[in-house]
Amino acid sequence: TMSEIKIPYKDELFDLSHFNYDGECGKLFKYKPNNQRDLLIYGVYFSDKQTWFKQKQTTMKALSLNQHGIPNAKKVLMLGGQVPEVNFTSLMKSKGVDVIPVKVDSLYNGAVLRYFVIQKYLEENKEKYDRVFVADLRDVFFFEDGFSTFSDKQLYLSNECSRTNKGDIKCASLALKITKIWMQKSINKEVAELYAANKTKIINSGTIFGGTEHVLRLLQIFTSHFNYQRVNIWGYDQSLLNYLYYSGQFNSLNITIANCDQMFCFDMRNGCYYNKKEKSLIMRGSNCSPIIRHKIVSKNPYFDLS
Repeated sequence: TMSEIKIPYKDELFDLSHFNYDGECGKLFKYKPNNQRDLLIYGVYFSDKQTWFKQKQTTMKALSLNQHGIPNAKKVLMLGGQVPEVNFTSLMKSKGVDVIPVKVDSLYNGAVLRYFVIQKYLEENKEKYDRVFVADLRDVFFFEDGFSTFSDKQLYLSNECSRTNKGDIKCASLALKITKIWMQKSINKEVAELYAANKTKIINSGTIFGGTEHVLRLLQIFTSHFNYQRVNIWGYDQSLLNYLYYSGQFNSLNITIANCDQMFCFDMRNGCYYNKKEKSLIMRGSNCSPIIRHKIVSKNPYFDLS
């Protein structure tokens, strides 16, 4: 019922009662609130138990936040391979996430494998959902109802950006040494050189969101281009996604690229200001709190908010 009182989420880092979504800062919540026809879906493969234990604390935090931010959305985790600990499934269940085991093909690294299993799940269940959010497990945070900021007619990918105090947006490009190497191995040297020279903005492969049909179509185009000789290359998924986007393979999809605004940001740097006393985040260059964030600051253990 609507009369249920939503108790603001609180942990040692955040007190959501101090986040600002009033007035101007609440304007983005203009679509249907999160409901059981919305899906937050994760695809994970833990190559060993340590991988899980290293990220367990962060992941549980993110899931607690998401349980608060989008309580009514269906949350599914497609798990390749073995459970990383005995009570993993019940642990996920305690955060409102259903674990669905999938067989692993040793051909792919986990990052690439997830697109297949998510695509297959959507093909089999698309009539159940209007909106889908494909996310990295450990570092995508819904501070508020992110689903109500986009409609089932839209499709989003994102750059890797941050903001300054003036509100200027700075984004990472494919001229970065590591992404250039990935691109060269995954696609070819010419493409890698071209993107580096043009400082083409990176599109991050960790989040894809929008209407179910649109997300599914993107995944179908994406996986149909996988080169099986190369799928085990680290960074392959991101390199291919960028190549397909910039070479026009997704043109029929009408994609919106999120860079770094109140609704969404892949925040590599300190794009939000953290108020230690109030335990709140305010987006730099504004007085509004962030809604969905992929990473906050990419420093461990949870994040560095100094």
